[in-house]
Amino acid sequence: MTNTAPSLMGKIKQFIQLTIPIIITQFALTGGSFFSVVMTGQYSTTDVAGISVGFNIWIACYYGVLGILLGIAPIIAQLLGAHKTEDIPTVIIHGVWLALFFSALLIFSGLIFLKPLLHYLALEPAAYEICLQYMTAIAFALPPLILTCTLRNTVDCHGYTRYSMIIMSIGLLIHVTLNYALILGHFGCPALGGLGAGIATAIAYWFNCLAYLGVLLYKKPFSHYQISKQSFKIHWTPLREQLRIGIPIGIAVFCESSIFSLAGLAITYYGTQVIAAHQAAISFVNLFYGIPLSISMASTIVVGYQIGAKHYKEATHMSYIARGTAITIAALMSIIIFTNLPLFASFYTNDPDMVNIIASFMSYAAFFIIIDAFGTPVQGILRAYKDVAIISKIAIATYWGACIPIALGFMYLTDLGPYSVWLGLLGGVGLAGVLYIWRVMYLQSKRFQ
Repeated sequence: MTNTAPSLMGKIKQFIQLTIPIIITQFALTGGSFFSVVMTGQYSTTDVAGISVGFNIWIACYYGVLGILLGIAPIIAQLLGAHKTEDIPTVIIHGVWLALFFSALLIFSGLIFLKPLLHYLALEPAAYEICLQYMTAIAFALPPLILTCTLRNTVDCHGYTRYSMIIMSIGLLIHVTLNYALILGHFGCPALGGLGAGIATAIAYWFNCLAYLGVLLYKKPFSHYQISKQSFKIHWTPLREQLRIGIPIGIAVFCESSIFSLAGLAITYYGTQVIAAHQAAISFVNLFYGIPLSISMASTIVVGYQIGAKHYKEATHMSYIARGTAITIAALMSIIIFTNLPLFASFYTNDPDMVNIIASFMSYAAFFIIIDAFGTPVQGILRAYKDVAIISKIAIATYWGACIPIALGFMYLTDLGPYSVWLGLLGGVGLAGVLYIWRVMYLQSKRFQ
């Protein structure tokens, strides 16, 4: 990565070269869950309803932790831009400590709160048992998944996104193969349904984690840091820096992901078929959410690097390139999805009636992809500037302060039923995007000219 690019096309090329492997990586990471839902839907509607509830619970917690661990990205990017690489090993080690702590915290919380929460949701008995089995398997997947967040951010911030692409692509192949074997009962394996989805997830995530550890220990330029020979003693200053940046990001990510999880839990009121259809649409959104999320991650790297080098004008240029790329891709994807709704819905079920229900939810998902493209990359730009406190404030005000009232308004004032939930999501996330853009414009025109 260089400090400057010779032309606009050079900057675009630089950004795309960094971003494409991240997009492929993110698709590989979310693709496993996508295929888990698809194959479980082929197994039975009850099983997909059970894992849907479990997925909505753990994914909100995971994304909140992911947000905190994203605090490592702008720190490393700015250190690289300022040529202060000697400080990077300490940052990595404290990121690992945070990952281990939050892994233990989530597992402990699950042991205490999971069963009471599932009883409160009053699931059908069969769906309850499947959800509990699935979540037990997911408990073994959380430590490697969360540790991978720190390791992947470290690798990607150095510009070696191809390592992530290779690791996650192989991990996806393992995940899909195990899904096929353990959910549907192929290759001599028993058909385990939802439980098989959880086991496949755990094995695939352990592979990803171990592969990243190998890269950091043995591949250049990371082997130069000699991580295994560093002191693993905890120091408050670097830990506080990561938490100062990461906690507001984590709050923002948790607010966004938890509102989706709350939507999934609210949908349980409408019965098993609607739960399954809603989760199919959500898994579809999550799959394509990888594009703006990847662009957001790339934005943090390239903009943060330029800020560390004090090239503020270049940072502004790269932020516009990131936002334009996200919106262009999202518009094309939404058109393709909206004009082929029955085809995409058929991926999730063999039941013709369910195809129609899923397609109706996916029509909202197509609009959601565009709205995500406006706001998500801008969050990455704000992280690059380390302007993270405002991210959490906007998230709380919009995701919780706007989504819920909008959804309740449509639910009680119209006959849209479960679709009211999606309108609330669209309204809240759209408002957040507008406020994020306003904040970036203020920073670039007033504070980082």
